[in-house]
Amino acid sequence: MHGKCLATLALIALLLQFASPSAHAGPWSEVETGLQIAVFSHPDTAEGPTVLVALRIDPNLWDFSLHTATGEGGYPLSLGAWAEKLNLGAAINSSMYLPDVRTSTGFLKAGEHVNNPRVTTKFGSFFVAAPDDPTLPQADLLDRAIDPWAERLPHYNMVVQNYRLISTNRRILWPQGGPEYSIAAVGQDGSGAILFLHCREPMTAHAFASMLLALPLDIHDVMYVEGGPQAGLLLHSQSQTRIWMGRHRADFWGTGNAEAPLPNILGARKRPETCPRTLFDFPQLPPTPQP
Repeated sequence: MHGKCLATLALIALLLQFASPSAHAGPWSEVETGLQIAVFSHPDTAEGPTVLVALRIDPNLWDFSLHTATGEGGYPLSLGAWAEKLNLGAAINSSMYLPDVRTSTGFLKAGEHVNNPRVTTKFGSFFVAAPDDPTLPQADLLDRAIDPWAERLPHYNMVVQNYRLISTNRRILWPQGGPEYSIAAVGQDGSGAILFLHCREPMTAHAFASMLLALPLDIHDVMYVEGGPQAGLLLHSQSQTRIWMGRHRADFWGTGNAEAPLPNILGARKRPETCPRTLFDFPQLPPTPQP
């Protein structure tokens, strides 16, 4: 019991330092119009620095796309190879996959191609993009417990299903404890922007979710997309190209395998047309307090 109390206190201290206003006031830096990055780092954990990387993408200026090895007539590719092939500015795992290293664990539709037709009962979140109705959001996260997902899914060209990590009302849905691993996730903030999230340092999913809620991200929905060394995030722009990969817990000094083959990925690319204002130009409300 004493050990659990110490671990809890350590986590609280870590989150407070992550969320320190003096250290992280205005965390976002613009990479391109409609694409921002924030990096949160805490250097004093027992095993070294814990770093969370977040990409914030305006769905009114950037198009999202789902890519699968099964639908594109090839083999699993690394994040870098997918991005180069498809001219992506950002990319992340779209979902976990079955032992065939092809099929998503949850429902996945990319245009006319259906990688997995089965809606998995235990998965409570859908990422959707490219609607056929202009009144619908260009990209959205649907919560199975709250949103009319069965009515919405047929109206979107791209759908991928995963575990819910944080619900629309900012409630953590993952139990405490469990294994520790690197995590990639996709979220949405209060403005409707889509967040690609990555933490290389292994931690429990509950600790990861607690960290997200403590940071100045105004995060509302989060779905878990991958864990372990194959969890990856890519940023590619005129000024920089970065790939963040997960690691095995024992692989402290490794930088991750950037060549890890991934069968299904979620990408984003900037639209050719320009817009004078983005979601990020409008005044942002302070983050919603955690209940």
